Amino acid sequence: MSSASPAVSAAEAPISPVSAVVGTFSRPSETFRRLVSRPTWWLPLVLFAVLGLGSNFLVLRKIDWDGAAQDVIAQRATSGRSIPPEAAPKIAGLMRIFTLAGGSLFIVAIPFLVALVLWGGTKAFGGEARYSTLLAITTHSNLPNVVGTIIAIPVFLSRDDNSVSLQRIYEVMKSNVAAFLPEGAGHALVALCSSLDIFMLAALSLAVLGMRTIPALPKGAALAIPVVLWVILVGIKVALAATRG
Repeated sequence: MSSASPAVSAAEAPISPVSAVVGTFSRPSETFRRLVSRPTWWLPLVLFAVLGLGSNFLVLRKIDWDGAAQDVIAQRATSGRSIPPEAAPKIAGLMRIFTLAGGSLFIVAIPFLVALVLWGGTKAFGGEARYSTLLAITTHSNLPNVVGTIIAIPVFLSRDDNSVSLQRIYEVMKSNVAAFLPEGAGHALVALCSSLDIFMLAALSLAVLGMRTIPALPKGAALAIPVVLWVILVGIKVALAATRG
């Protein structure tokens, strides 16, 4: 017996971009089924890019970059590679530039890269889907993170400029487990718990639901492909954090 979900009838009208965005929350199974047949992905991508880039600029204003530079100097001192204190302003400026550039590139590129990995996994397990299908699933399943961004904007606006610690930025939004850890928790534990975020987990659940509507893709693979990708990304994040002690 095939484990694939039924394809949308050829006579069924394609779903509109607005209906797809709304339906992701109100009728996710039906919406993803129709997206698999006739993909559309530009609207959630534009929402994510515009809100993500806008919030990126906002957050940069709220971060205490001087404090972040002092933290770098202190960490280097403990490892025997001292940095002169007068270098702090230059370090702060570089950190701000690299964070802005890296964050903006991440926001623009990540949906296409995730869709590419999901498409490769789908083909490996015999699923019948084009890259545009996986891009539609990726962008629409990411909509909970778009909602999280909308909620975060007024939260960060309520903070004074240069008042948020870069090391503890995860505490601003109380949507992840790390926000409730005691002060002094290890970097690796913080990285792990910050990944246990309600919006991210909702997005992951929608991705699994979307993958299950792909024809000829076994249900086990539909679950495993996005979950394993998420575990790998979290593992990299934790490993990098562990190098900081």
